[in-house]
Amino acid sequence: NGVFPRAKSLPLDSMVISTEVLEVGPDGIDEQPEEGTYVHGLFMEGARWDTEENTITDSHPKELFPPMPVIHVRGITAEEVDDEGAYQCPVYTTRIRGPTFTFAAPLRTVKPPYTWVLAGVCLVMQSD
Repeated sequence: NGVFPRAKSLPLDSMVISTEVLEVGPDGIDEQPEEGTYVHGLFMEGARWDTEENTITDSHPKELFPPMPVIHVRGITAEEVDDEGAYQCPVYTTRIRGPTFTFAAPLRTVKPPYTWVLAGVCLVMQSD
């Protein structure tokens, strides 16, 4: 929605999505942040989130849809973007890709982003 850009008198078309993966589960959240929202219940396909290193890493054997920690999603201006070391991870509502695309979540990566592009890594809202 356009609440944040209007509150800051910013043009909506200059806004992009920023994500920060938190170290807490949904039980550790008491209230919503001042800007953006907390999202939980997403699953990663093709890789997993390493909570110790705070980055995308290779998935464990037979681990198809590891759950993601809580993610703080907010809008920032394009000038504030620092996509160095970030993979623009597509987020889908279901495992059926394409028409269920929702947004691209920039996620921290130590490996080059093309590693995750070639692996088909994405986040899904439903693992079944």
